[in-house]
Amino acid sequence: MVEPVTAVLTGIALVKQATSFIKENINTVNDISGIAKQIDQMFTGQQEINKERSRVANSTANELGLSNVTQSIIDAKLANEQMQEVKNMINLRFGPNTWDQILMERKRRIEAVKQQKLLIKKRKLEKQKEMMDVAKQATIGISIVLLILVFSVIAYVAFASEEEECMEFYPKYYLVCLNEGKEIALTEQYLDRLKYRQQNTCCLLQNEKE
Repeated sequence: MVEPVTAVLTGIALVKQATSFIKENINTVNDISGIAKQIDQMFTGQQEINKERSRVANSTANELGLSNVTQSIIDAKLANEQMQEVKNMINLRFGPNTWDQILMERKRRIEAVKQQKLLIKKRKLEKQKEMMDVAKQATIGISIVLLILVFSVIAYVAFASEEEECMEFYPKYYLVCLNEGKEIALTEQYLDRLKYRQQNTCCLLQNEKE
């Protein structure tokens, strides 16, 4: 059993070629796998015919012309006839309901492929979401670090400015200035000087009396 080498066919031509091959070899194959490829070709050709018919149906007659509309209908009917003929041959060769089993298995595989694609799409979306979450967390982290740096710089500048203002005081009032502010340091310095003067005045008066 040798499959003929032909150019790439589509639509009704693909269905006819597959049907012809099955007719010639149905009685010599040992099992259904011997014509499985041709059965797939028939389904592929039928799908292409249905797609073309749907395209024609959704287009205006002025765009495609009556001949195209007629051809799409004829191709669909011929494909259905070919499929029915192959169905009868397969059931006769391999037993009743074989064709129905083929359809069920094909449907199962199509659904499995569909579910696999949905799973891949779901995993892809989950991966994208994870990447977005990581990017979001990284952005938040960077923002926090930048805020800390900004506040640190502001605090440093403020402290440096305050420290420069406090340099004019003696060590005792320098610490007061840093901790409580320049005004408090000035007040304490003034009070201490006033107290010192009062003490000196008292001492001078006492000395004069003696």
